[in-house]
Amino acid sequence: MSRITRLLIKPNTFNIFKYQKNQNPYIDIDYRVTLNKVMEQHNNLEKIFSNKMSYIIEKPQYNLPDIVFVANGGLSLPRIPNTILLPYMKYQQRKEELEYLKKIYESIKLNIISFPGNDSTPFEGQAELKWFYNGRKAICGYGHRSTEKTFDIIQNLFIKIYTEHNLAPPKLLVLPLESADYYHLDVAMLEFDDSKCIVHKKAFSEDSINKIKKFLGKENVHVIDTSDKMCLNAVVDGKNLITHKITDFHIKSFLEKTVNRQLIEVDTTEFEKSGGSVRCMTLDLFR
Repeated sequence: MSRITRLLIKPNTFNIFKYQKNQNPYIDIDYRVTLNKVMEQHNNLEKIFSNKMSYIIEKPQYNLPDIVFVANGGLSLPRIPNTILLPYMKYQQRKEELEYLKKIYESIKLNIISFPGNDSTPFEGQAELKWFYNGRKAICGYGHRSTEKTFDIIQNLFIKIYTEHNLAPPKLLVLPLESADYYHLDVAMLEFDDSKCIVHKKAFSEDSINKIKKFLGKENVHVIDTSDKMCLNAVVDGKNLITHKITDFHIKSFLEKTVNRQLIEVDTTEFEKSGGSVRCMTLDLFR
């Protein structure tokens, strides 16, 4: 497995604007962001990660309220070190992030590939695709940001990129997300141990869950039904499972035992008012 570095972006531009209304089910457009509080929560999250880089955006030309959710900022390609696929964001305020993201990626010497999408085929990076089996398989979720056609483009692009590196392209399982509560795959699913995952029951149809079990192996797929919709927006980091402050007490022991990691809860309540938590704020880079 490739070495992973976690990239985080400081929330100094984080905000919630009226024009973001209904961009996801969690956004509270009436909430007034307190910069000191969001910086404190983000700093506490950063401290937990074992191998990470953190960047701050200085005086951006445009409003960048969501760039802190850097999981949308690209997709790193396993088996092809130091390579990142740029997103094609659905919303305009997120499209403005690209020039700043490019500067960060260039500064750490990543090879940048632009996703050849358009407004009918957006792709929001790592948030919409989960890698398994050292990048030989991937699960993709569409329906609320990306479309099914998005992943036709992704499949063809992967064939081209991986073949150029004399590598077998990854096999993709492309599934619809059934509920807007799970508007990105990284809210609906937590991947761990390279071949295993936990999924929210309400995020997928029964048929899709059966397809996931066939794709990864029945024993590798765990299903939960909980009111805590953000609990799987989490990151496995070494011996730790890092997630938000769990709101359903009954799932704590299940998560810890299933993932076989120490559960660390981090307060991300400020960011959840905009629809994101731990996984949203963390981009994996294969180095």
